[in-house]
Amino acid sequence: MSPPLKQWALLTLFLAPLLVAGCGQQETEQTVAKPIGVTTAQGIQYGGHLRIGFTTEPTSLDAVLGRSGGDAYYWHQIFDQLVDANPDLTPRPETSLALRWEISNDPDAITFFLRPDVVFHDGAPFDAAAVKFNIERILDPKTLATPRASMTLIDSVDVIDELTVRFNLKSAWGAGLNMLADRGGVMNSPERVLELAKDYSWKPSGTGPFKVNKVITGTMVNLVRNENYWGRDEYGNQLPYLDEVTIRVIRDETVLSSALRTGEIDVAYLPKKDVSAFQRDDRFQIRTMEGGGVGAALVFNLAQIDDPNIRLAISYAVDPSVINQAIFFNRNTLADSGMWPTGAWAHDGDVSRPTYDPEKARELLRAAGKDEFEFTAVTNNSSTLILTAEVVRAMLKKVGISMEIEVMNAGVATERFFHGESYPVYLTTWSRYPEPDWLASLAYKSDGFYNAANLPRADVDELVARGAASYDLATRRDIYHELNALILKEALFVPLLYSTTYAAAPRKVQNLDRLMGWDGKMFVREIWLEQN
Repeated sequence: MSPPLKQWALLTLFLAPLLVAGCGQQETEQTVAKPIGVTTAQGIQYGGHLRIGFTTEPTSLDAVLGRSGGDAYYWHQIFDQLVDANPDLTPRPETSLALRWEISNDPDAITFFLRPDVVFHDGAPFDAAAVKFNIERILDPKTLATPRASMTLIDSVDVIDELTVRFNLKSAWGAGLNMLADRGGVMNSPERVLELAKDYSWKPSGTGPFKVNKVITGTMVNLVRNENYWGRDEYGNQLPYLDEVTIRVIRDETVLSSALRTGEIDVAYLPKKDVSAFQRDDRFQIRTMEGGGVGAALVFNLAQIDDPNIRLAISYAVDPSVINQAIFFNRNTLADSGMWPTGAWAHDGDVSRPTYDPEKARELLRAAGKDEFEFTAVTNNSSTLILTAEVVRAMLKKVGISMEIEVMNAGVATERFFHGESYPVYLTTWSRYPEPDWLASLAYKSDGFYNAANLPRADVDELVARGAASYDLATRRDIYHELNALILKEALFVPLLYSTTYAAAPRKVQNLDRLMGWDGKMFVREIWLEQN
């Protein structure tokens, strides 16, 4: 006999507690929403224009095709997910497009009951057919969807009725709901995707609180209020509160801090060198997230450096404490584990991993049959990553390893490394993904988008599959600890620093404590401005 369907209240089985850019200017013809001009009973004021500074331009506004973790700062404001998450990675039904869901184990399936009366920005209805379209688009290999490898446990999607959709699974999917809180669960308008084709990347249509109004590639993205947004705050007030949001690309950290001080922008994640100064300035408020991501990491292409001794030699030759002090003013923390940072439930601070040991680096180089080694690393055009690369180059030189550096924007660097296979090493940052299957499926799995070589590894794939399938947290943790140890032992991904995120804003910006979501990225649907 098949077991009974499990209701939403039992979804703790699924979840862990706590854990390319387009060319030219593109615009859409939309009218900037007028301020409602009211203050709610709770003192919340509608209207206003929030100006955000961010150091990285988006690779795409289509979450499915975007290649950079930094894209989420943009698409979080445009889209809703099928299942959203709280910062502790428990379900957040009040901001989810699915009101509830049921899980079946025989056969394995998840049935979603959708929120009624939701429309996309282009006026098309959000319904079960739209969900089916979005999931099938991701699963189609021709799409080259970034989250595809994390969604392949979905065998097919059935439309039961207008507001009911069922995912038929190949096996149990313990990571499923958490994965739907990220790119894989983002809902795009099928009509707009089909109509615009390649142009959709910069003119997307979601169901989220803000609509795209204007894009100047590499410079800024301007968003306006979605007057038809379904979302409400805890008091029943319609979201969002703001009329308009502009995200400016400000690559230079000194310019970013200056723009915040002078009032040119209203919100930014602070450069580490300026945290102390802003903490002393009473005009500003600061919110902090420990383990907000991986502040620096060495990612290797195993097809180009196939000897683990060389990869390990490079890893042992780098002293992260010097990088932290010289570039991040000791505001980050030294990585003591793998790519799951402090605060993620899969983090394992007791794992054996490369640490700074130049003599060990020389021994490993000799074990590879080399006295010297040369390679070219790619990094993106973040000012801190460029400086980090220069420090790494100087350290490697001391053990007989010569590293050249090539700098590109994030989208190009990501494509050239992970799919062009043009470089053996990528010095990069990594976003906070507390659901471990995101990284396991997309970076470690043989067919993962962020697996540079895509070499077959049955042992890795088996661990990834087991970790994603289990509904038991303790079992999942043990599996991911084993996987983490394997990745570090062979130096596939070696984090150097875990980042601490400091969000700063003048005191007129309200609800700043709700800015950083479960992934450490910005969500502005509940931000409002105190107006004179």
